Amino acid sequence: MYLYEYEAKEVFSKYGIPLGQNGIATNPAEAGMICAGIGKPVVVKAQVMAGGRGKAGLILPAADPEAAAKAAAQILGKEHHGEQVKKLLIEEQIEIAREVYASITMDFTEGKPVMMVSAQGGMEIESLAAANPELLIKEHIDPWREVFGHRLRDLWRRAGFRGGQVVELENILGRLVRVFLETDALTAEINPLVMTQEGKIIAADAKLILDDEASFRSEIIRNASRPEINPLEKRAGDLNVTYVSIEEGGDIGIIAGGAGLSMATMDAVYGIGAKPAAFIDLGGGISRERMKESLLLMTETPNLRGIIINVFGGINNCLTMAAGLADFLDEKPTDVKIVVKMRGHEQEEGWRILERYGIPTVKFETTDVAIRLLMQVLAKEVTAGGTHHQ
Repeated sequence: MYLYEYEAKEVFSKYGIPLGQNGIATNPAEAGMICAGIGKPVVVKAQVMAGGRGKAGLILPAADPEAAAKAAAQILGKEHHGEQVKKLLIEEQIEIAREVYASITMDFTEGKPVMMVSAQGGMEIESLAAANPELLIKEHIDPWREVFGHRLRDLWRRAGFRGGQVVELENILGRLVRVFLETDALTAEINPLVMTQEGKIIAADAKLILDDEASFRSEIIRNASRPEINPLEKRAGDLNVTYVSIEEGGDIGIIAGGAGLSMATMDAVYGIGAKPAAFIDLGGGISRERMKESLLLMTETPNLRGIIINVFGGINNCLTMAAGLADFLDEKPTDVKIVVKMRGHEQEEGWRILERYGIPTVKFETTDVAIRLLMQVLAKEVTAGGTHHQ
């Protein structure tokens, strides 16, 4: 479950992570009152799930209460990636001296959490990792063992920090690790973590993704606000699959078997500098019909150019999934390019169907190879219809 920024900041605040003064508004009058209470210029931020708020005009500065009310009136009611803006975070403007990055996320490839910090924040971390991977400092942790302060300090020192700043950054990262471990999170991120002109360190943004499988014991999940479900998500629910919109402007769809594989594939798409639009988690026991309907659903995603299908035939069956893909192509020929990475039960039979339909197939190599193959197909560097294997 993705939390709204204001919900993530409420959690961060409970763990002592420093934030700017803020409040939630649902109408222009409330926005003006909150600005007056803060007593300084503010930023009015739409609370929506999708990214790209700034480019969409959904984050506006306001110098005084009147300007805050006007900004709120301008933003409220707008639609962003299918979601209507109903709440605003009114937050004090921060005099920024430097922006850095801190997060802890689940590394599904290694099967354990990984801490990540960088001396460069504020930009998309996926772009940073792709362009300058040496600037993103990583270290895995064992969730069953205490993460001692010296490891946190060492991480920041490796990122280039020295002196008293290291102690403050250690404290914030340690609290972020606690948030991650104690809330059953998949990702806890601060980007940017701002160093102010006055020497303070403040979490200017907050991202918290919680594991839906822990909902039975999570008060946060039970109390969290949810956006109105969009038609694609509703249809996915009717199919007993999960559809998650990722990024406005993204053009790669992901269909994968399981939440972990879906997120790992999403990370790999970001890792090569591409942008995922949405993913569908097929879950287990996928039928031929459900595979076909999932593809029909994914191709209705706006701006879609390509689909990576990443499945393992354990609970699911490779022949069944390939047959569903064939049914989809028979019913709805499409210009959307598809690459499949598939291994497991009845893989040979499934591969033969994919080859017959000219679907590029990765048999024995990695997810990265499959995604790069899709990007090559999209760039017309290879002819769709080949099979890729070692």
